[in-house]
Amino acid sequence: MQWNRHRRTQLDSFTGRPISRQRLFATTHWPERLDGQRILEAGSGAGRFTEVLLSTGALLYSFDYSTAVDANFASNGQSDQLVLFQGDIFNIPLRPSSFDKVLCLGVLQHTPDPARAFSSLVRQVRPGGELVVDLYAKRLTALISWKYALRPLTTRMDRDRLYRLVEGSVDRLLPLAMPLRRLAGRAGVRLLPITDCSNLGLPPALNREWAVLDTFDMYSPAHDHPQSIRTLTRWFEQAGFDAIDVGRGANGIVGRGRRR
Repeated sequence: MQWNRHRRTQLDSFTGRPISRQRLFATTHWPERLDGQRILEAGSGAGRFTEVLLSTGALLYSFDYSTAVDANFASNGQSDQLVLFQGDIFNIPLRPSSFDKVLCLGVLQHTPDPARAFSSLVRQVRPGGELVVDLYAKRLTALISWKYALRPLTTRMDRDRLYRLVEGSVDRLLPLAMPLRRLAGRAGVRLLPITDCSNLGLPPALNREWAVLDTFDMYSPAHDHPQSIRTLTRWFEQAGFDAIDVGRGANGIVGRGRRR
């Protein structure tokens, strides 16, 4: 629902700012040219990273479990470098060990079993290939938040009703969020039950759109299972990866590794 309603909201081609591009390459540490490489993107949503990956010259396979693929297709489906399909991360219908790079951003924590989803991605990486994932961080400052206090209620709500509630809350509280951010940074914004993206330099109307999308994204998913740096490191080690690099990132924690 959210990705089809906000099909273009987070696309760099729509915002006119390299927000998704900067996050992608800061997270992956990949070069901006990947000609001849085969990449698998798991959980593409509306295609904000799909758009950037297609600019690298790679052959991209991208999928999502939901009809978000319709939104992605509307924006990126014209590219002959893209194979886009609707699929299940636990049962990826592709030949194992066939991708130079596998990417999964902002998705694993929303599956019912993040460890098993991670293992499914591992099977797609060729020997010598790379896997990059990020997840919400399991730390006290993240867990003590409006999101986890309200999710027992919001996950039971009708989605359209929740969306209307989010829109109304954003319209009332966003004028407070921006000065709180200026005064106290991210800690100031956490005082309110909405998100604020004014740090991205977006114009007011687009900042409001991002706030509605991100706030709805906090409260609506059926699953939200944050993980620790130690846990993600263990997953890479148990999968037999080397060059493992796990630490904090823009979305919580980021893990990178190379399959032996």
